[in-house]
This record gives sequence, structure tokens and C-alpha cells, in this order.
Amino acid sequence: MRAMCRTILSYPLEGAGVRKDKRKYSRRLLRIEVRYEGINGEVLKGTACNISRGGLYIETGHPLEKGSQLRVTLDAHDFGKVIDVSGRVVRVEQGRGMAVEFDDQNHSGIIHLISALRRLEKASLLALSRSALE
Repeated sequence: MRAMCRTILSYPLEGAGVRKDKRKYSRRLLRIEVRYEGINGEVLKGTACNISRGGLYIETGHPLEKGSQLRVTLDAHDFGKVIDVSGRVVRVEQGRGMAVEFDDQNHSGIIHLISALRRLEKASLLALSRSALE
């Protein structure tokens, strides 16, 4: 069964039981297939659900242990790239996925991908606003 990315909204509010989002970089939603190596050397697959300059969340039924180092290959063919990046697992949700923090938070491939996602978001918003005016 194919994993479905879940959308988590975070609001920059505090108090009354609401946590402030402490992320250094804002996230962009996406659905890109990723590959990474398991502990026995096997190639595992997952789906990147969101990404920032700091890291990404991979939805997978085979998350690695927290603290594990890994290389992730993002199949960003729609953006004209296959991106290889290294990182460390910082959070695990058993049976759901894992959050990975990038070793190089200035990785040119990741920056290019995020810029492309940002341009697509702006183009989509512009198209929606134009159709609303018609």
C-alpha cells in the first residue's frame, strides 16, 4: 500500500497549549520519491513530504533509528535533477516515517529545488487569483 503524506500545519502562536514552531527554515510541501540505504545495505524507498534547507521528512514503513547517518537520493526529475544529500535522522515515527536533518544546509541542489517549488507556488497563486477575478 502506498504511503500518503499527511499535511501538518504549524502556527506561530504560543500559549494555551499551542507550541511555537522552532524551525530555522520554512518548509515546502512536495511529493518526491527518495531512496536511502538501510542498515543491511539494502536500498529502501520512501516519499519526501516536505523539505526545507535544513532537512526533510520521509514517509516510509522502514525508518532508520534516530541518530543514524544516511545518504538520501531525491528523484526530482520534474525539476531536472536527481539530488544526493547526506544527513542524520533526528526523529522517528515507527511505521510512518522519519525526519532527516541535512549535514550541508547550504546544499546547492536543495536550494535549487526549494527555489523551483517557491516559483511554482507563486505561479499557482497567481493563476488562482486571475481565475477568481474572471
